[in-house]
Amino acid sequence: MNFELIYWDHSYNTILALNLVIIIGLFTSLRLFSGTISHIDASDELLKKDNPAFGISLAGATFALAILLSGTIYGDMEQNLMESAISVGLYGIIGIILMAVTRVIFDKVALPKIILRDEIAKGNIAVAIADAANVIATSLIIRAVMVWIDKNSISAIGVFLAIFAISQIILTLMTVLNIQLFKRMNKGRYIQDELLKNNKALALSFAGKKIATALAITIASELVVYEIYDIAPALVAWVAVSLIFIIILKILSYIAEKIILFGINTVHEIVEQKNIAIGALKAVIYISMGILLAEI
Repeated sequence: MNFELIYWDHSYNTILALNLVIIIGLFTSLRLFSGTISHIDASDELLKKDNPAFGISLAGATFALAILLSGTIYGDMEQNLMESAISVGLYGIIGIILMAVTRVIFDKVALPKIILRDEIAKGNIAVAIADAANVIATSLIIRAVMVWIDKNSISAIGVFLAIFAISQIILTLMTVLNIQLFKRMNKGRYIQDELLKNNKALALSFAGKKIATALAITIASELVVYEIYDIAPALVAWVAVSLIFIIILKILSYIAEKIILFGINTVHEIVEQKNIAIGALKAVIYISMGILLAEI
């Protein structure tokens, strides 16, 4: 192998090693952190009760944390050792706190009829799937914002929090809209009630739409120009781009679903038959369209 084709600046080794230590420290603290904010003994749920719902919820949070932390180390290496450590550690901790906040929003605002902690402790897999999708969706948005902002600037933290708040409002509104559309299309039925009945097919479909919506929101980080000294127009642009691409996502996903699942009454299969296969396919269709749209 011709090693002259590989470029590596060894002056970054110390910074990279320290960042890796911080990232691993934050990542491995998840099990304790997750149990603490949920007031659930993780070891008891995983080892004694063999609770699959808690396992799914924790797996979702673990994956979400990995996505989130990847955003803390993104960017150039122009900072010195101390600045880099502070930046990675600070944004990592803020990101973890925001994940906890979004779980509260999801629990109290988006799905007020469901107490996530209690249902997961009972072993409700459908609720666990919805919970996992929520934190994964949030982590995708948080990572996109981390990549978008200039983390070398203290004032960027305010922008970071502002974009997070805006994105959470959009994500929550889309979830509420999805719930209302489901109610109209299913003669007064509620998504919350189906989740409480452990309808895994519906949970998968719901999760797919949630993650896909987050992917559509992240497109704003690629199209909106970051300008720290004139951030108001950028915030407005972020909202506009997010909403436009969410609409485009819905249209493309609807078309793809009709083609791929041609002749199948997906509502009947998911709601009445609780067909997990159809629910999973519908979720993948939405997420796939979100990924493709984000990469165009």
